[in-house]
Amino acid sequence: MDSGRTLIVSVGDYSFKQAAERGIYAFPSSYGRDHCDFVAFYRGKPVGAITHYAEVQEVIEEEADEKTNFLDQTDRALMFPERVDEPATIFKLGELIELDNPVSSDGENWIQSVMYRNLEDVKEADTISDLM
Repeated sequence: MDSGRTLIVSVGDYSFKQAAERGIYAFPSSYGRDHCDFVAFYRGKPVGAITHYAEVQEVIEEEADEKTNFLDQTDRALMFPERVDEPATIFKLGELIELDNPVSSDGENWIQSVMYRNLEDVKEADTISDLM
């Protein structure tokens, strides 16, 4: 299944920790991200590389004012501070897997928004430029 559609996202430390410890990647539903089979995580400075990926096992839609929120207000404030009151989409993830070869930003290109590729392309890339 390595050829699966992969969403490459830029994440801060808190969002990466949630992926590693809780197996989730969350974002405001208004971002309108497309279906994907995997999520690959680009980590900014000082790392500056795509370092890990995980399979998407379930997609959960959550209103900000639900009493049974999967995300609490602290999560929302740290993951997407300008949109804490919006509905969220949560990807429940499988095991976070470290890439054998992290995909470096190469000093010229980095992930600022999102990018879609297949997982095999991510695994084979040496630099972000290889994915452009």
